[in-house]
Amino acid sequence: MARAERTGTRGVRWQSMLEERSGDALDQPVAYTSSMGPRFETPLHDRCRHVVNHGTHHRAQIALVLREADGAPPPTDAIFFVRDA
Repeated sequence: MARAERTGTRGVRWQSMLEERSGDALDQPVAYTSSMGPRFETPLHDRCRHVVNHGTHHRAQIALVLREADGAPPPTDAIFFVRDA
């Protein structure tokens, strides 16, 4: 499956998940266990923000590794993924 296809599929799933929730649902707490082990409850809108921010973090890490290897990283801004879908 091509990158654009995978990105599109994930985007559709995210959009569907968000559309299924009423206005107040994004403010409702979501219980989860962090990768370090503790359990938390955080509003869904903050979890969504975290997912976007965390993806940005990993794209920056990859760009740094490519630059350190004298490579040129591809565009990593989210808008390039939207345009390419």
